[in-house]
Amino acid sequence: MLKALCILILPVLLAGSGQAAERRLLLEKVDVTGSQRLPTAFLERELRLLPGVEVTEEELTADRNRLLGTGLFQSVQFFLSKGQNPGQARLNIELVDDPGVFGTWAWGGSLGLTQDQSSSDQLGGEFNPLSARAQIISRNLFNSLHRASAAVDYDGQGIMRGFHVAYGFPRFSQESVQFDARMEAADAQARYLDILGFGARGQAYWTFDQDNGTRIQYGLAIYMNNRGQRFSLPGFPRTLIGPKIGLYRENRLLSFRPSEGYSYGASVILNSQGLKKMGYELEGAVTENIFGPSMLTAQVQALSVGFESLSYRGSLRWEQPLPILEAASDPGIYLQFTHGTDQYKDFRFEGREARLGLRFHSAGLIADIALAFRTLPESMKDVLEQEWEP
Repeated sequence: MLKALCILILPVLLAGSGQAAERRLLLEKVDVTGSQRLPTAFLERELRLLPGVEVTEEELTADRNRLLGTGLFQSVQFFLSKGQNPGQARLNIELVDDPGVFGTWAWGGSLGLTQDQSSSDQLGGEFNPLSARAQIISRNLFNSLHRASAAVDYDGQGIMRGFHVAYGFPRFSQESVQFDARMEAADAQARYLDILGFGARGQAYWTFDQDNGTRIQYGLAIYMNNRGQRFSLPGFPRTLIGPKIGLYRENRLLSFRPSEGYSYGASVILNSQGLKKMGYELEGAVTENIFGPSMLTAQVQALSVGFESLSYRGSLRWEQPLPILEAASDPGIYLQFTHGTDQYKDFRFEGREARLGLRFHSAGLIADIALAFRTLPESMKDVLEQEWEP
């Protein structure tokens, strides 16, 4: 969905003639209309638009960019008009909510029917083809841009196959810094393509926004494979723990539907035992409009522990909005192909999946109904009792 920025700055009539342009213009009041997603008091504090602050073109441009950068609004308009007192101005901010972005809360889930074509009959026979996922998300918690999400994944037998919880502080603040924490785990056998080298991952990190759109991230990462548990990848290192430093950039706008653009990032998880015990991560994605409203997204992730392992996930996803009830539920179909491999010393696993689904949202409800065909790795049980890396 294309987003437009419409900026209208009305002339301010100041007393005097040739010296008017040299006078300092002070802010008298801020009015926000068109949206309740961000309260006026919050905007005044975060954008530093307080009464008595000097109004400059540079500050207004930066503030508009911050508002658009939240991804919550379809358009932002600034109107500057004369205040009641000489040398003062009133700023009116008109916001138009992006209908493809959820408000305070959204909830929903997915229902899937999966046909396994495992090379191991024993493995393929153990998993129920039905799966259900329930989730709740917020991108504007407390009306102050705090973010939170939680999800659980069950199969048709009522066995939990995965979960995640995440929380993040505002995407922008006076220091252009944000904080995020996330913990997730997935059954390495039944949800192989949902992991990357490790069945359980946790990380907490700070993000610093740079002027060119690049973000610098640093924090702590804890990746684990617990011996003998379903949430682990047999034969791989048991733990990868250490400070994490990364570089990330994205110019795609955040909404329910993908927008054209790209993202890429690289990070390293430090370890006092040297390069062979460090973790190296790469990721990238590009979204292009191919015809009409159809969008095509290619995405790749890679993780390496030292120089003896490589975990890879790649996907290609096509999305096509449907005109039926588009204003009410924004429905769309998608077709996604995913491939993944994990290799460490003598251990190697590989899986692939093709998924066709219908996805829509309405009034804070998200729904995803899909049919998938996948090939899982050979049975991992044969190596569960073998020696694990320390």
